[in-house]
Amino acid sequence: MQFDSNLAWSEAVARVRANRDVLIALAGVFFLLPALLSSVFLADIQQQMMALAQDSEGLEALISANLGPILAFGIGGMLVQFVGYLAVAVILGVGGRPSVGEAISLALRATPALIGATLLYAVGLMLASFVLGLFVALGSLVAGSAGASLGGAVMLIGLVGLAIWSSVRFSLLVPAMVREGLSNPVAAMRRSWDLTGGHTPRLLGFYALLMLGYFAISFMVSLLLITPLSLVFGAGAVTNFLAGLVAGLIGAVSNVLLVAVLVRVHAQLSQATPDGQASLFD
Repeated sequence: MQFDSNLAWSEAVARVRANRDVLIALAGVFFLLPALLSSVFLADIQQQMMALAQDSEGLEALISANLGPILAFGIGGMLVQFVGYLAVAVILGVGGRPSVGEAISLALRATPALIGATLLYAVGLMLASFVLGLFVALGSLVAGSAGASLGGAVMLIGLVGLAIWSSVRFSLLVPAMVREGLSNPVAAMRRSWDLTGGHTPRLLGFYALLMLGYFAISFMVSLLLITPLSLVFGAGAVTNFLAGLVAGLIGAVSNVLLVAVLVRVHAQLSQATPDGQASLFD
């Protein structure tokens, strides 16, 4: 079948509207709150990192001195968002109108599989980077310094292209785990790979449009809200909190819509029933 991006978007928006009360609670806990806490508690560190952007040694020393909080908020926030993605997918992709508690319970059970798939994906990218690095090193030995510069540019472009292409192929991990009950990370990755095969260019274009819309909205909100707030309140805790709140709200809405879109893309490509697998709650 041919992928229909308009249908996926319209169905995603309709599902979000129909379940907005439950989704507001999930988005607030799993997307808005982590972003707000990170922006408040790491605001000073982020400002110092921006100030030291041209000073590599100073930046490295700053990161080393604050490695604990950075890792705690980074990894902790990522894990919380993983649960949020899965819980939203349960609400939007599984029949029977599950409660918030049921959605979170199922999401917690599926989180280890999502963590495993993410780690496997990261390892795969690192191995690809290593292989490309070997080719660049061999080319440098043959062609000299000019070849090394060209090889480095080719390696960077190749890695970026590989990351984008593979992220599209594995984009249906969350709905595959939730709607099909796949608890094995390898099986979920294989299922997403199979479903997106033959549809990668269309999916890439669709996802790119969504990203452009997100960046455009974020830029306009920053220009119309955050910049005036910083002028009124100046640099400080109040501005950091308000800026974090606005950014967190945008991120929460975007994450919910993203999961909704992925659920409907999965439903299209898998030709699954609209309500997913009823056996998930057996």
